Amino acid sequence: MPDMVTLTIDGQTVSVPKGTLVVEAARQVENLIPVFCYHPKMAPVGMCRMCVVKVGTPKMDPATRQPVVDADGKSVIAMMPRLQTACTTPVSEGMVVVTQDSEVEHAQRGVLEALLTSHPLDCPVCDKGGECPLQNLTMGWGPGKTRFDYNDKVHFEKPVPLGDLIYLDRERCILCARCVRFQDEIAGDPVLGFYNRGRAWHIISQSDPEFDSKFSGNTTDICPVGALTSADFRFKARVWELQPIPTVCNHCSVGCNMTFDTRSNDIKRVMPRENDAVNEIWLCDRGRFGHHFNTSKQRLTTPLVRKAGKLQEATWEEALSIVAQQLDGIRSTTGGKAIGGLAGTSLANEDLYAFQRFFRETLGSANIDHRSGSALDLPLDDVGAQYGIHSGTDLSTLGKGTVVLVFGADPEEEAPVHLLRIRGINTRGGSVITLNGRPTKLDSIAKHALRYKYGSESAILAALLKPLLDSTPADGKRATLRGFNDLVASLKGFNLDEQAAGISADKLNAVAELINSAENLVIFYGRDALTAGASVPAGLANLLVMTRKAGAANSGLISLLKGANARGALDLGVRPDRGPNYAALSNAGLDAKQMLSAAREGKIKALYVAGVDPVGDNPAAAESLKKLGLLVVQELFLTETAKLADVVLPVLSVAEREGTYTNAERRVQRFRQAIRPTINARPDWQILQALANQLVSEAVLSAAGGDKSRKQARREEDKARVRSEWTYASPAEILMDIQANVAGYKGVSYASLQGPTGQWGRQANENYYFDGTSYQNTGGLGVQLPAAVETSSIQTLQPFSVSTPASVADRPWTLVGATFLYDDGALLTDTDLLNNRKAKAVVALNPVDADKLGVKNGERVTVSSGRGSLSLPVHRTKLAPEGVVVVPVGVNNVGLVSVVEGGATPVAIRREA
Repeated sequence: MPDMVTLTIDGQTVSVPKGTLVVEAARQVENLIPVFCYHPKMAPVGMCRMCVVKVGTPKMDPATRQPVVDADGKSVIAMMPRLQTACTTPVSEGMVVVTQDSEVEHAQRGVLEALLTSHPLDCPVCDKGGECPLQNLTMGWGPGKTRFDYNDKVHFEKPVPLGDLIYLDRERCILCARCVRFQDEIAGDPVLGFYNRGRAWHIISQSDPEFDSKFSGNTTDICPVGALTSADFRFKARVWELQPIPTVCNHCSVGCNMTFDTRSNDIKRVMPRENDAVNEIWLCDRGRFGHHFNTSKQRLTTPLVRKAGKLQEATWEEALSIVAQQLDGIRSTTGGKAIGGLAGTSLANEDLYAFQRFFRETLGSANIDHRSGSALDLPLDDVGAQYGIHSGTDLSTLGKGTVVLVFGADPEEEAPVHLLRIRGINTRGGSVITLNGRPTKLDSIAKHALRYKYGSESAILAALLKPLLDSTPADGKRATLRGFNDLVASLKGFNLDEQAAGISADKLNAVAELINSAENLVIFYGRDALTAGASVPAGLANLLVMTRKAGAANSGLISLLKGANARGALDLGVRPDRGPNYAALSNAGLDAKQMLSAAREGKIKALYVAGVDPVGDNPAAAESLKKLGLLVVQELFLTETAKLADVVLPVLSVAEREGTYTNAERRVQRFRQAIRPTINARPDWQILQALANQLVSEAVLSAAGGDKSRKQARREEDKARVRSEWTYASPAEILMDIQANVAGYKGVSYASLQGPTGQWGRQANENYYFDGTSYQNTGGLGVQLPAAVETSSIQTLQPFSVSTPASVADRPWTLVGATFLYDDGALLTDTDLLNNRKAKAVVALNPVDADKLGVKNGERVTVSSGRGSLSLPVHRTKLAPEGVVVVPVGVNNVGLVSVVEGGATPVAIRREA
């Protein structure tokens, strides 16, 4: 329990933890002291003076150093000679605070009168009108008239762009510095600052390009006036016209809580929804502005069927009948093994469960995967569920005693809001360690920022594990762990090759000591770690086990998988080797790569693709797909794969339906329908259900044969329907089925996902204006699933081995495929505001390497591996280490898939003439 302090506020006694600020203590007695510059997520600065109050403390006797008491035995209170800012004054024992008297009110009116001297009275046209703290505080605390001469008003050009996403109206700005402080303290992007002095003082962008941050939209939320507005929402609607619908971001694995603010069946803006355990009150700019795909004119609007070599519009009945008949024909003649299915990580849990059930139960096929079959696919990751972050962990509460290890990951690009959360842990006294092959933004705050050479990842982990093994006595508790002797054997005689690893043993020993002494250990790993081989995630899990943090509160792994629901796809068995809840299968099916290969050989006759684009990811896949007897694509857009399909089935977007996602921390969260569909599309699960039921009929009719009467066949069909018909009426019913049949999802229902909604110690319906503009969470906080290690009485060390990095004499460089937040993925369709921020099709080279090759920015080079080559212009940057070639993943016209060999790939580089 924290040390408690008792004080009096306006005659009411309140006890709060030591160190609490007066402004927060006042909230405990429902006294909302007015503020502008203060924000509970940032350090106080006392700039606006709106929160001034009277403060007194017990008078102390200089001789005895004891409180002076009056005749009644009560402490004599010595009031401070000047008003104090409640946002910077910590409470103390016996303190007396007065927030409401004539002196305080006079000061507050003066502050508002000063702020309004140059603030335009344009509330009727201001985007902030209706949710503006300045409006609210003026009504409650402001003067009824001003003494200021209008001719002395300061005028500025209005508005001015602070980049391509945010506009600044300098006349409205009250110089509270919330935006500057957010960028400095929370985002770690010091791109805004103050310029000039006096009444000409104003905010400017200090970066090139302007406002160079992936979190710029948050400044419009926390701005207490209408000074900062977004290019996406300016003059689109009045806030009282909007209907906020709770939803979950589907752009990455963080699963940020947000709302679709709609009017007239159109999404006008996206706003954060408070959930401290997931995204606090923040969003990245991709999640905020990347909603336009939902209403894109490029969406598929009706089923398409290939006739005479061309895709032509068809009815749902016709399209589904063709698919069902052809699938039944293949199933009847060659069996389910000739049918394959791919369902992507943008699908909801309900869709994914229905998909695997459709294949395993209805079609009798184990050939399913959630990947595209490209060389850029991430390996299946099970340790992230087995040793995942402990359920109930809230990263926003962690600080001192917590060590965060970021291994082979760039959270800013792979899962941006995790960057803010890691920075928050560091601010609260935690320690951050970065172990990467490339520099990342987190290096600037890391206690240890170490850069390994690609290919040495397992050796680095061996160097971290070996001291833990060497310090374990034969009869020690660690030595009794299952797999301990195997791990000892795998590291017997290991000595770190410092030159090959790029890091000294002493530095790694210091990291190992810090990890071993941690009270809480949180490990993030991303694309570089996942593609470096199975021993890397296994080694990270072993670090948890060896430090006794596996299954411990506030500790565990967080895997930054690609896609909003990659963890859900793994949990629910959309993979060839395991069923739902990671259940072992007696007969594994083919994975995505194997399916494409089998299709090319004629062994796979039909492929059903939902939310995946194999041809878009790898154009060479088209050769395999053209040899299929049936290609069905279930999609939002006419992707490169859909262009080759025999039947294309349009689906509803995340804004047009409801369902759940499971994020990287295994938190299941619900999204809701925000807009009515205006196209002839259906949710994924509903399409699968219709096909499953048609296939039941097809199977029964086929079994009836020609010698049976139609009446008898109908009776058999009716009996089969009772046994096999899918009868889901909504995603909620599918989730009930998941809850009943997938052990890890026990207790997950729409009712439990609603959960508690109060945040920051307040009620869900409390209007607490100083937060800025963000929505209280009335949509539920979700349910975090327990990691497997939490429910197991036995802890097991994972199989681990040290691999030697590949070395090819005529290929001295290392090619790495890197994830970038802004790519050419379908979910950024029609988000024109982000076009200038998208990763470019370039080869990133360190200037030292570029000089060796004699190439300048923009000149082309050919990069060749053992698989193929690509030709791209050069971008010289120190973000690429010497000897490393960085090429973006998910960007059009790159050709990376034809060169890369899983993870880091040895390549040669040749300057083109």
